[in-house]
Amino acid sequence: MKIFVAASYSSKVNYDTGEVFTEYKEWLEDILSILEKQGHEVFCALRADQYKINDADPAEAFSLDMHHIQESDAILALLSDKVSAGVQTEIGAAITLKKRVILAHELKDELAWFNAAMVKAGTAKELILPLNEDGLESVLVTTDDFSSKSAFAETVKTMVNTPPVSNEELRKSK
Repeated sequence: MKIFVAASYSSKVNYDTGEVFTEYKEWLEDILSILEKQGHEVFCALRADQYKINDADPAEAFSLDMHHIQESDAILALLSDKVSAGVQTEIGAAITLKKRVILAHELKDELAWFNAAMVKAGTAKELILPLNEDGLESVLVTTDDFSSKSAFAETVKTMVNTPPVSNEELRKSK
């Protein structure tokens, strides 16, 4: 399976050197290695950029990511307590392209409200890190085919036909 791994740059870079923090690089490489050992073909922009902010045109970087998402079967979004605009954009693109979406995070980091809504709607699957040999496979095996009518279409229909709810009511429903 081709898997696009979406991971944040913004909070994981030493802006003086432009390099990704060593601890984060090692953590990410561990995850990528597990995926590759399981026979998956993996694309991760951080690895492709050699774990350093590059001088490429942002439009080119965006186009490259969109191309790899389009070519992938699934996206594994690595989430933390800091929401990344880039990762969220990649998740949205994957949903639009009807790819399998797996939202992975450590137990200590709750999913952001909208990400939790995607899981609840059946548009994405949640995976608790650390990733082990069986973790991703169990999510991929149980992931529904999002290219069918899917829960996403039903969720959008429900959202359109449902009156707005206040933030206070949303917090109470958690």
